Amino acid sequence: MASPRRTPKRCSETCRRSCNTTSNISPTSACSITQAIGRTARFIVLAPPAGCAFFARGRGQSPRGLRYRSRRPDYIVIDDLDDDELCGNEARVKRLVNWVKEALFGTLDGGRGRFIMVGNLISKNSVLAAMAKAKGIHVSQVNILDKKGNVSWAAKWSREEVQKMADFMGYRSFQKEYMNNPITEGVVFRQEWVRWKNPLPLDKYDYLVAYCDPSFKSSSKNDYKAIKLWGKAGTELHCLAAFVRQCSVSEMVRWWYDLHERMPEKAVAEYYIEANFLQDIILDEFTREGNIRGYQLPIRADRRKKPDKFQRIEAISPLWERGFVYYNAKQRNDPDMLAGLDQTLCFEKGMSGHDDAPDADEGAIYKLQQHTRQQAFTPSVGYRHISAKNLW
Repeated sequence: MASPRRTPKRCSETCRRSCNTTSNISPTSACSITQAIGRTARFIVLAPPAGCAFFARGRGQSPRGLRYRSRRPDYIVIDDLDDDELCGNEARVKRLVNWVKEALFGTLDGGRGRFIMVGNLISKNSVLAAMAKAKGIHVSQVNILDKKGNVSWAAKWSREEVQKMADFMGYRSFQKEYMNNPITEGVVFRQEWVRWKNPLPLDKYDYLVAYCDPSFKSSSKNDYKAIKLWGKAGTELHCLAAFVRQCSVSEMVRWWYDLHERMPEKAVAEYYIEANFLQDIILDEFTREGNIRGYQLPIRADRRKKPDKFQRIEAISPLWERGFVYYNAKQRNDPDMLAGLDQTLCFEKGMSGHDDAPDADEGAIYKLQQHTRQQAFTPSVGYRHISAKNLW
């Protein structure tokens, strides 16, 4: 079973080639191909010596009554049934799911046989997504990159080729097409809320914070490590610099030291990292780099007891909507800034993608807001007036 875009003519040519390359089957005598016109188009490949038959149907065509002699089908393969147009209509997806479970699955002899569906998970509203949730289904997911960041088809693609594809397509599209991770853009943060502005000199900001969200595993190349430098000027929040990469801890540490050395003398930034990430492995990397450079980076542990991540990040989204957040216009084409922005726009509850950049944003903004709240508080000192009636 295939999408209508895979026309019977194309499918028949595939079967002809298969017959030509299969032993003991003659494409002229043992292979009979029948085609009709329109929505009833089909082809049947018969191989009498093997005692079997092959049927093909397009998406939505009726498979009812299919049999070869006295036998009903015992092997059904559904290939690339979903497309973008279909997934945009929930009613059509629901009808097609019913077609798969009823008319198509019903052609098996009482459910006996193999029933396989293959394809890319391009949308959460898709036939493949619905079938993967059905009871009794075994799901096997193979992404272009495994959990360690290695290419699953190393004989076909190199890691550099895959990275070039990801850079060209962008985070959301790459996750959808090659990582079986469809992300709906704009669920929490919208593209129209993204504003760019030339930054102030760093020493003109009221407060500067660089916040780091590293991955748990220092050896993993598939996890993102994020550092975000934010500045506060009045009520405006400026994202000034970003580090968002799939890399080692040592590369992240070197970038942070470089950031510190680029800071002008009159500008002072506070550096934070989550306390539970400040482990021996990460500390060793900072100490090692500090020994090379002759000083240790003044990093503070953020010991805040954080609530649910989605709630924390969603809570700061009104700052984008109301126009208080600006991105550094001088880094509009910076790959780290764009990678972080992609993660922010793709952020949604229950997502299986990466959210390290928006998590670092939330940590930095919390520190900025907390600092200015403390500065804005002006205690009132004076004498208490005691009425003569209250004197003992």
